[in-house]
Amino acid sequence: MEEVKDKKEKKTQVKGKTASMKRAFILFWNGLTTLLVGIANWFTVILGMRDDSKYGKILRRTVGSSFAFLMLLLAITASWDFCRSIYCQLTLNRHSDDSYYDTQYISRSVTYYSYYDEAGYLKTSDGKKTITGIQWIAKPLGLDSLICYSDGKKRGCFNMFTGKPVIEPKYNHAWIFSEGLASVDDGGWIKFIDASGKVVIDPKIPYIPGIEGYVFHNDRCIVHNDRRDRFGLIDKQGRWVLKPDYFSICAAGKFWIVDNGEGKSVLDSTLNTVIPFMKAQVWVNDDYISVTLSSHVIQRYNHSGEIINDFYINDVGYMTYETDELRYTTSKNYNEEGSLTSETEDIEPLPVEKMAKCRRYEAETGWYGLMTADGQVITPPSYSSIKAIGYDLYLCKDNDEDGVMLNGKGERIR
Repeated sequence: MEEVKDKKEKKTQVKGKTASMKRAFILFWNGLTTLLVGIANWFTVILGMRDDSKYGKILRRTVGSSFAFLMLLLAITASWDFCRSIYCQLTLNRHSDDSYYDTQYISRSVTYYSYYDEAGYLKTSDGKKTITGIQWIAKPLGLDSLICYSDGKKRGCFNMFTGKPVIEPKYNHAWIFSEGLASVDDGGWIKFIDASGKVVIDPKIPYIPGIEGYVFHNDRCIVHNDRRDRFGLIDKQGRWVLKPDYFSICAAGKFWIVDNGEGKSVLDSTLNTVIPFMKAQVWVNDDYISVTLSSHVIQRYNHSGEIINDFYINDVGYMTYETDELRYTTSKNYNEEGSLTSETEDIEPLPVEKMAKCRRYEAETGWYGLMTADGQVITPPSYSSIKAIGYDLYLCKDNDEDGVMLNGKGERIR
């Protein structure tokens, strides 16, 4: 409550100062305009602008236009100075008070203060500012205590418990600490440093703009080769434990998902194969590994690579088709008292719809197949849409344009 009260009092003080400056500006403006009017009247007398001759009218218009232009310039200048003084006053009050900043607690003893696109700063619990001019910060993973920060030009690290710089900003790019190490861009070359800033791994590979994530997971780090076209894994000694032969590598908990260009595979923390290469999309969850094949079939495996279910279905629905039978409807007419006065038969009848023999099931989202009413799969989920044309006839499209006609046995009808 005291904090809220202090903020209100400070805002009231700012409003009071603003009002005082506004009154001063009004008084100044009234005095200036009175002086200018007097000067203008004096000029009209001296130059003979009081007469109604042709010369007097031309001279009066010229002086009047010049005076109006001068007044406009003075008004713009005065308004600019007034607005700038107000902004400076508000900025001065804001910068003198931490309450106007967004706060991010780094630790029990260090807080980071930032305000929109302005440079922020660190302040310790005893009220001392340790680092100023901070553009952004990036916290480490796990138990690491060094936080990466940027001064707008270079990147360095500070201790999250003391707020003091440990590695001065000197790198063009630097990444977060993880498992005791952090990667930096040292003159266009990727290197790994420890908590003291010492280079402990120099894999002799160039930095690639746009490539991020030189971060250790499970004692491994994803790194590209010197040709910049394949990826592999190195350990904390800088040795290749998985040669850079892959188009992509993704960390997924204690697992690695690798892509060799023809399919994806899942490796465990010891880099043993859990799921062999297959053309599929792969997701590793807390309890299982989900695989969506190129045929749109969804499968699920446990973390040991054993199959749990080889055919998952998201949804099943019945289909209807239009028959040759017609259904006539009527419209009822009522008077103002709500009493029925007449019934009118609709001009166009509606076709009667009936339920088709087969069902439509969905495997991967947006991909469908045919299924019997008792749950027997007729076709794989190879179609983006299925529509019943008759009791046992279906239009199946594999995209938005091309389609085939199938019967209830999955046979193509020409």
